[in-house]
Amino acid sequence: MQQILFIELLGGIGDVLIALSAIQALARSHQTKVTVLTFAPGGSLLETDPLIERVIYAEKGNVRQSIEQLLNQEQFDLIVSDTNYDRIDELIRDRSDRVVTNLWRSPPPNQFVSDRFVEILRSEELISEALPPKVYLTDEEYQTAREKLADLPRPIVVFCPDAGMRIKRWDEQNFIELGKRLKSSIVVLVGSDREQSAFISNNIPDSKLWELGTLRELAAMLSQADLMIAGDTGAARIAAAVGTSTITLFGASWYQRYGQPEPHINLQGYLNCPERRIENFTVQACWYSGVCPIADWATCVDEISIDRVMAAATNLLEAQTVR
Repeated sequence: MQQILFIELLGGIGDVLIALSAIQALARSHQTKVTVLTFAPGGSLLETDPLIERVIYAEKGNVRQSIEQLLNQEQFDLIVSDTNYDRIDELIRDRSDRVVTNLWRSPPPNQFVSDRFVEILRSEELISEALPPKVYLTDEEYQTAREKLADLPRPIVVFCPDAGMRIKRWDEQNFIELGKRLKSSIVVLVGSDREQSAFISNNIPDSKLWELGTLRELAAMLSQADLMIAGDTGAARIAAAVGTSTITLFGASWYQRYGQPEPHINLQGYLNCPERRIENFTVQACWYSGVCPIADWATCVDEISIDRVMAAATNLLEAQTVR
């Protein structure tokens, strides 16, 4: 049985889930389980995956030592890495019979990153079919989440106002107005700014505030929801990976590269922004300043109207079958 190592060290929770379809495809195609080297806390979402042998956690800021330590202790028939920074490609080049690095090489502007990973592995004849990523949870985790949401009538819609960086966030007043208009039970996630989440929840009648817990607890809760509305953040990818429909709101980042496939909906703010750099949005003037340099709004995510999100939510909710 082949020993396969997948090195996922791009750094974000969403990055783990972007790579998950490729990881699971490798396991299915080679009829084996894959060892994954990644960061906490994202790796916790993989710990009960039947296609993953184990999750090993790398130390942020010292990834080369983490890789060297693992490869000095064990041998792998195939090593795949989704990145090359810190000369990772040089480190693993001669440590296996087969090595594939930098899965996201020369990406076209209108291809999802996750699809790019799969396309490269397929071109290398390492995988056959690839399925959408799936996060596996335990029966106990599902049951606990069901009990916590048992008092909420359906449909249940989850709002995630946090998105890591200010430039990715939809205005809180938009969430409040949308929550009032939706004929749904609203759950507001607490992220890095609890005060903001509480403000949104307090201004939406009968909404529920979901306190920050573990990623697995979040995943279990999202599995019980009917829809999630969020900025370009890992939480939206978690929702999709547990089978919940999503609407993701994009501004600085590009929806046709960082979005998710149908039936999920990706809405782009300020579609023809002259400052946008699809190949690397981190070099845009707005990225670190958190302020749009060419319009009155703080971020072009706010160019996405409540009406657009409302229409998308209505379409997704109406299309769903009764649970």
